[in-house]
Amino acid sequence: MAPEEGSVAVVIAAFNPDATLLDNARAAAAQAVGVVVVDDGSTPASDDVFAALLADGVVVHHQPSNAGIAAALNAGVTEARERWAPTHILTLDQDSKLAPTYVRHALDTFRGATAAGLEVGFVSAAAYGPHATPSRGTIAGFTRAFDPLQSGFVVPVATLDAVGMFDEGLFIDGVDSEFTARVRAAGLEVLVGTGCQLEHALGKREPALLFGRPLRLFGRPITYNYHSPSRVYYISRNGATLAARYLRTDPAWVARRSVEELKAHTLRIGLGRDKTKLLMAAVAGIGDAWRHRTGRLTDDLARKLSGARSRS
Repeated sequence: MAPEEGSVAVVIAAFNPDATLLDNARAAAAQAVGVVVVDDGSTPASDDVFAALLADGVVVHHQPSNAGIAAALNAGVTEARERWAPTHILTLDQDSKLAPTYVRHALDTFRGATAAGLEVGFVSAAAYGPHATPSRGTIAGFTRAFDPLQSGFVVPVATLDAVGMFDEGLFIDGVDSEFTARVRAAGLEVLVGTGCQLEHALGKREPALLFGRPLRLFGRPITYNYHSPSRVYYISRNGATLAARYLRTDPAWVARRSVEELKAHTLRIGLGRDKTKLLMAAVAGIGDAWRHRTGRLTDDLARKLSGARSRS
């Protein structure tokens, strides 16, 4: 990559990855000055994958324990900046694969938007597989991203220096949303990268059920993204936290995001499995947001949500 194009380092957060991470890391390495994979407390079952990454020349950073996606990304960003001093950081999930022209298109978007007089905080993917990134209008001919997933963020290090790193208190879920809102609150644009295509798994979808029977609309089954009770806890807690934190600076974004979350919770809790545990998780999450609690959920709540009995 020529110096005038900017230098991009890739940070991939990984937890118990399988061998597909190898191809994804290779696709990233072909477009970057270096790749850091952060092992966020994986089990020994993934040791062979990490060994193969090292053999490919990928830097593997092992976290001492599972500390969440924000802490993993921050550790990777710090490692990448110390090793290669890149101008941009590209963050990825372990199950995401860049199209061959992803980085070139992202940097083209930066150059074009800057030439148009925009101050760009970061650029996101244009699509995750067949699913286009939701937008919130355009500015100077560029598409503004609504609430993009962090997999595919191309962030100038200048943005990180200006607004800070990812919020580790959130642990997982909403980390990308919080960063997006914080960047916008600083007066910077969050743009969709024109032509930035990403292969990405968007979660496990299950059929919506009513009295044990699948629901259909116009003959097609209604499905929803299933998440475990512990994930629903984080989604609910962090969603409420972000709503309170950014209601004054971006009420339209908060309102739209809250409606989308409410729709997902309605399907998940009302028409899915594990209804009681999911409702318990959502209530606990909102309650902890009210009490300004962050970090990992407590062991006691984790046991309740999993149905396990406490040890006496």
